[in-house]
Amino acid sequence: MCNFHLLLILATALGDLACATPSLRSASDPEKILNNLAQLRQSSFLDWIQSILGPEVPAEWSSPAKRECAECSCGNINTRHRIVGGQETEVHEYPWMIMLMWFGNFYCGASLVNDQYALTAAHCVNGFYHRLITVRLLEHNRQDSHVKIVDRRVSRVLIHPKYSTRNFDSDIALIRFNEPVRLGIDMHPVCMPTPSENYAGQTAVVTGWGALSEGGPISDTLQEVEVPILSQEECRNSNYGESKITDNMICAGYVEQGGKDSCQGDSGGPMHVLGSGDAYQLAGIVSWGEGCAKPNAPGVYTRVGSFNDWIAENTRDACSCAQPEAAGEPASPMETTEQGDQENTTANGAAEADPEVEEANKLI
Repeated sequence: MCNFHLLLILATALGDLACATPSLRSASDPEKILNNLAQLRQSSFLDWIQSILGPEVPAEWSSPAKRECAECSCGNINTRHRIVGGQETEVHEYPWMIMLMWFGNFYCGASLVNDQYALTAAHCVNGFYHRLITVRLLEHNRQDSHVKIVDRRVSRVLIHPKYSTRNFDSDIALIRFNEPVRLGIDMHPVCMPTPSENYAGQTAVVTGWGALSEGGPISDTLQEVEVPILSQEECRNSNYGESKITDNMICAGYVEQGGKDSCQGDSGGPMHVLGSGDAYQLAGIVSWGEGCAKPNAPGVYTRVGSFNDWIAENTRDACSCAQPEAAGEPASPMETTEQGDQENTTANGAAEADPEVEEANKLI
C-alpha cells in the first residue's frame, strides 16, 4: 500500500512538471534565465528521483569503442528555395536541428554534431537530471509531428568545466544519446567551425522554435532569421559593456535598429555561418541577451570555435562527417565508429522501418 501511495505522489508531481512552460531567452541577463530554468526543473524533487535511480555512467564513455564509419558530409541544408528574414524554414531544411524535451515538452534547442552527440547551451541542461531529458530529431511542426521523427534518450550530459552561471561564459554542453542515430540525406550533422575564424561582418542564420516576438508564445514550426555577426568591440560598445562579453562569446544582431534576433525558446540552438563547400558551420550557440530584437542589445552566443578541441576529445566514440572543401567535392571519410542498424521512431515511440531513409543512406 505504501508503494502505491509513493507511485501516486510521483505520478502527480510528474504531471505538474509536464505542464510547465519555460521562457528562457527573453530574460534580460543570465540570472533571470537561471531563475526561469529553476522553476521548470524543480531540482529538489529531481534530486530525490536521482537518489532512487542512482547514477548512470556508460562504460564506453571512459573507454570509447572503435567502430568503422561510412563516409558522409556535414553542413548541407536540404532545400531548393531559401526563405530568409525571420520566416518558417522548409521541412528538414536544417537536418541537424534538435529539440530538447522535458517530460515531453519542448524547452531548448540543440544541434547534431555527429551520430552520437548534440551540442547545446550549458544552461539548458545544468541541474537537469539527464534521464528525464529526451531529444527529438527531424521535427518541424511541434503540433503535427513528422512521421520520420527520431527520438533518443540521454545517456550522459557533459557540461564544460569552466561554465559560469554568473555570466554564462563557456555556456556549452555535450549530450550523448543512449544509442547512435542513422546519418543520411534527411539527417546529418552541422560542421564544426574554423577555430581561427572570428566571423565578424559575416551573415549568420539562427534557427529555432522560439517566439516570433518578445513575450509571445513559442513557434509551432521551425523558424530562421538572418543576422549580421558583430566584432567583439561592437558588441562591447552595446548596452552590455566590456565586462559582460568574454572572448568565448560572439554577438549577432542589428545594433542600431534591432528588429531581428533569437528569442525565448531558442536557447541552445545553432547560429550558422556558410563555410567552404557551401556547408554550414556551427559558429555559435544561442546563449543570452537583453530581451529580443531590442536596439543596442544584440543576441549573445557561445563561440563554438573556442571549444573545438574539447568537443573532439569528448566525442571520440562517435561517427563524424567531413566538411566539403569546395562545392561539389566529395567528403573524405572520418575516423571512428561502426554505424549500427538504426530505426526511425514515431511520436509514440514505436519503431518503424523507413525504406526511403535506408535507400538514401546508401548514397552517403
